[in-house]
Amino acid sequence: MTSDLPEGLDPARPATGQRIERVSGEINAEVAAKVATFHSLYLPYPPHTELHGRIDYVLKLGQLTRGQPQKGLRVLAPSGSGKTATAKAVIRRIESLTPRTETFIPALYVPLERDTTPKKLMIEILQAFGDPFALRGTEITLKDRAYACFERFGTQVLFIDEVQHLRPGVKRTTSDATDALKRMLDSGVVPIVFLGTEEAEDLFTRNVQLSSRLHPPADLRRLQRDDERDRGLLMGFVKKLDAKLVEEGLTSRSSPLSHPWVRACLHEVSDGVIGRISRLLAVAFEISLRRDAEMIEAHDLAEATDRWAVAQGFATTNPFRTNRPNI
Repeated sequence: MTSDLPEGLDPARPATGQRIERVSGEINAEVAAKVATFHSLYLPYPPHTELHGRIDYVLKLGQLTRGQPQKGLRVLAPSGSGKTATAKAVIRRIESLTPRTETFIPALYVPLERDTTPKKLMIEILQAFGDPFALRGTEITLKDRAYACFERFGTQVLFIDEVQHLRPGVKRTTSDATDALKRMLDSGVVPIVFLGTEEAEDLFTRNVQLSSRLHPPADLRRLQRDDERDRGLLMGFVKKLDAKLVEEGLTSRSSPLSHPWVRACLHEVSDGVIGRISRLLAVAFEISLRRDAEMIEAHDLAEATDRWAVAQGFATTNPFRTNRPNI
C-alpha cells in the first residue's frame, strides 16, 4: 500500500530501501565508515562561529595586556550545544598557528571533576600541564607551581570546562574555588574561558567579584521555536547537512530534513539544542544505511527518536509518530 504523504515523510512507510535493517558483521564496517565520515563533517553554524570570534578577542587582548589583571569569558549552554567542541576547535586553530611543543603550551584545556575545591583545581591544572607530581603539596604550593607553569610554558589562554562542578554544595568551599579563579585573573596569570552548563549561572550571578572581571557572556542558548532568527538557524543547519551528505556521497539524494514538519519535530525532540539534533540525525543516518535507503526519511527519524532521544531521556514523546505532516 502506498503512502498518501509526500515521499520520505511517512514514518510508517519508508519510500526507499527496505524496512528491515541489516545488522550483520559484514555491513558493520561499511556503516561505521560512513557514520565516522558523518561525524567528521564541518558545518559552519553562526553561533559557534561567533563564539570563535569572542574567544579570539579574549586571547588577543590577553596577549596585549600580559602581566596586567586579565579578563574572563563565560560560555554557558545546555549539554550538547557544542561549547566544548567549539573550544577544542579554537585550541586546534591556536596550535596550528603557534604549534605546541615540549616547552610551549599556548592554550590549556582543563575539564573539572565533581566537587572541585581550590586545591583540587590546582591539581587539575597541573595535571593538564603534565606535572607528574600534581598530587603532592599543600594548596599554596600547588597554586605557586600552577602559576609558574603558565609562565614557563607561555600559556596564552586557559579553558576551564564543566565549571558547574565548582559547586560542591558547601557555600564556603564554592566561594573559595571561584575566588581562586578570580585571584588568577587579578594576578595577570592568564585570561580564562569558563565553559559549563546552565546550572552554573547562579555561580556567576552570586559572585559579583568574579563576574565583574568577565567580558559580556557568550552563552549558547536554546533555539526558540517562535524566534524567526532561531528558525532560520535550524533551517540553515539542516539544509547544509543535507547538501553535505549528498556532496560526500553519503546519501544518493536529498533528504526531507528542511520540510517544516520535520524541522518542528526536530526542535521538539531536541528542545532547541543543536547538538542533540546533530546526534539524532547521526542515529537516523545509521538506520537509513542499514535499510539501504537513498536518503534519511521520517521513518529513520522516528526510529532514532525512539531508540536515542526517548531512551536517553532527552524526550518523553515522539512527535514523528504523534504529529502528522501538513501536506
